[in-house]
Amino acid sequence: MGQSYSVQDCAYAVIKGDDGRFAVARTPKGVVLIGGGVEPGESEQDALYREAYEESGYRVAIVSRLGFASQYINNPGKGRYRLKRATFFECKMVERLGPPLEDDHELIWLPYEDAHGQLIRLFHQWALEQVGKA
Repeated sequence: MGQSYSVQDCAYAVIKGDDGRFAVARTPKGVVLIGGGVEPGESEQDALYREAYEESGYRVAIVSRLGFASQYINNPGKGRYRLKRATFFECKMVERLGPPLEDDHELIWLPYEDAHGQLIRLFHQWALEQVGKA
């Protein structure tokens, strides 16, 4: 028999600063785009606003929807197998609201090549490619 996967809907932000660097979060697992899971009753946009604040301390504005992508995430050590279905948005940082709420997420700004090389999820790399270096 095959492995059973739970489905998690997610929303992520690709944020490019005026200097051309990209906002990402450094976590204990590695570097990821800002964003995460959509809670029950929450829209993708509202989830993104919430996650951006929790992980970076900033309010973001959505510029455009970049697209959709999915990735299977396996964690056999914890017995977790998930299909992450994500909507990716190009965003900009609007206003610092306070410190991040998630202590294990550090907002960092990286040049395109560094961000692309350090992102641990292939579908995050794909989303970064949609905005690109230019």
